[in-house]
Amino acid sequence: MSDARRPEFPGLRGPVTLALLGALLPVLMFAGLFAGAIPLEIETVVNSLLGRDGPRQDFIVLQSRLPRALLAALAGGALALSGALIQALMRNPLASPKIVGINSGAAFAVLVTAFYIPALPHSLLPVPAALGGLMAGALVWWCAQRGDIDPRQLTLVGLAVGLTLDAGVDALLVANTGPESSAPLIWLTGSLWGRGWTHLASVAPVLLTLAAAALILAFRLDLQALGPRRAAGLGVRIGLERTLALLAAVILASVAVSVVGVLGFVGLMAPHVATRLVGGRHRIMLPTAALFGAVLTVGADTLGRAIRPPLEISAGILTALMGAAFFIWLLIAEDRRI
Repeated sequence: MSDARRPEFPGLRGPVTLALLGALLPVLMFAGLFAGAIPLEIETVVNSLLGRDGPRQDFIVLQSRLPRALLAALAGGALALSGALIQALMRNPLASPKIVGINSGAAFAVLVTAFYIPALPHSLLPVPAALGGLMAGALVWWCAQRGDIDPRQLTLVGLAVGLTLDAGVDALLVANTGPESSAPLIWLTGSLWGRGWTHLASVAPVLLTLAAAALILAFRLDLQALGPRRAAGLGVRIGLERTLALLAAVILASVAVSVVGVLGFVGLMAPHVATRLVGGRHRIMLPTAALFGAVLTVGADTLGRAIRPPLEISAGILTALMGAAFFIWLLIAEDRRI
């Protein structure tokens, strides 16, 4: 959806929406502390969180489910922010980290590192993930700068890049069969299984810093929406700021993928839902998209553990199912606009 088509909503709609999403997120995170192979009573969870006497399950609550919930919120918010930035920069409603190949580039780089440099500490995996995402993003961005390319053509370029890298991922998995490939297979589905404080600590500083930078750039993106001449007249350095925003978007998605795998369509759905909730001004739309992405990911992870324990359905599978339906609806809606 181009900036010209995005609705603007006056009044308190934006702050109220942010407040509601901000209240819903900790509720879902708290609910996630109960879901899993071992059901827990509310007294047990509260005692573990507060360190009170009585029945407790400190390892399950504090070492497994709590960091997992925090990581789901952080990764979901990062992917949503990335998708919102990419859609704004490419002026393409169908753009997202997954569709333009960034997620696939990060996944390919992480698998290459995991299989062929197994001694690399997990805390350093965000580095090859960012490089892989940058490689894919740079290729698509280069195509976007070649004249007045049609958004649908650009989407096809992104899909081609993503499919090529996905083929590389499949080739790596085929070439590295055995017990050591089971964990990457689970990770590729967008699962937070086995994630803990170490994983959270390895990505939190980068994601939080880039998220803050993206929110700072929100006002500049609104100025760019006025058009190149008017934006330049207001002191906007369009080329530099667009490059910085793109780098933030690519690294946000790539680093998130490095720890939670490929969460399908979070980066596509969240910006569109946020736009329909609060309008298209990036100053309010970006934080709304981030909160909605966090809510969506935490909710999918919690639901995946609660449907049929001890079986665990990956959050990526559930978000992909929702995203597929949303993607079809979005295509139909955009066709009617043309």
